[in-house]
Amino acid sequence: MRILHTSDWHLGKKLFKLDRRAEHELFLNWLVETVKIQKIDVLLMSGDVFDTPTPPHQAIELFYHFLHKLSHETNALSFFIAGNHDSGQLIEAPAPLLQTHRVKVWGKLHKDPDLHWHTIEVDGEAVDLCAVPFFRSYELIEQEEADILKSLSRYLSRETKNKKLLMLHHLAGMFEAGGSEQVISLTGVDSIPTELLKPFDYVALGHIHKPQKIKDHIYYSGSPLPMRFSEKEEKSVIILDTKDFVPQKLAIPNFRKVLSLKLTLEDYREKLKNLSRNDNELTGVAEVEITLPSPQIGLIDEIKTLLDEKNYELLSFQPVFSSQNEIKKDKNKIFELSTKDLFREFYQTKYPEEKEIPEDVLSDFNELLQKAQDASSET
Repeated sequence: MRILHTSDWHLGKKLFKLDRRAEHELFLNWLVETVKIQKIDVLLMSGDVFDTPTPPHQAIELFYHFLHKLSHETNALSFFIAGNHDSGQLIEAPAPLLQTHRVKVWGKLHKDPDLHWHTIEVDGEAVDLCAVPFFRSYELIEQEEADILKSLSRYLSRETKNKKLLMLHHLAGMFEAGGSEQVISLTGVDSIPTELLKPFDYVALGHIHKPQKIKDHIYYSGSPLPMRFSEKEEKSVIILDTKDFVPQKLAIPNFRKVLSLKLTLEDYREKLKNLSRNDNELTGVAEVEITLPSPQIGLIDEIKTLLDEKNYELLSFQPVFSSQNEIKKDKNKIFELSTKDLFREFYQTKYPEEKEIPEDVLSDFNELLQKAQDASSET
């Protein structure tokens, strides 16, 4: 049995003003062709199908067109869970209809853990799948049970003679964020210990956008597109065969180049003129951070023109003036500073022209700090 693991599509996502529909459509078409070429039997999508709980109609249309194409052009079974960006009700609403197309979805956490288990059978071979969508603590904890991990283990524990797969949209183990996820914890658990996931032969994680291995059998497939300029790593899906359960990354084509440039007034012309032309089907996009001694009239228009000549569109322009640059501090020292020192750093960054914090502002801050400390000691 051959399995493909993907996640974090974020259909309906925009990058500043840029609609990502064209990229998503190219990716989903590529995914169908990959299922054919790689002879995939099972597709696992580990959450964040959409970018918002109320996605635009075009995103919903794109999703159902993909499911129709997948079910008509391949024999693959597909399984989906909702992520923290999804509406579980929206994902799960058409479940009875989707089952006729070999699609099964879990949009919300059910009280009965057995409802989150499903036996997949292909050509006489069977594996047991546990599918747990994104959850919040109040959905997981029963009144008599206050231990979140103990509550979660009720969903993950099952004796079976078959190999076991897990789909989970959550933070797990020692992960490395991609820079565009919402990594706040709404479950009371910052990161699920990998020991709890040990019984599974493969764990298909979603939520983190950077493809990565957490343990030998625990992987984040990552998002198929860079969701922000900070995501620079190659995107991929993961393919494994139940003969050996050895995960293999398969690179996703770069459908649109996303470029982040740091320039100065002295070198911007040379760097932009030496930039390789983008020959992709889609126009590339760029963010530019440029260090300047002072505002420059007409600069942004010139940069737009130079980028356009290389088939790039300027999406973000961030001028950094020398006076601001001079007061940048070593971020590693932030944890060594006291609360008052942190406030001074913040104030000087916010108002670089001010040499000292005004006495009235400092006095108000000290008063607020004292009130906070007093309140903390009372609890």
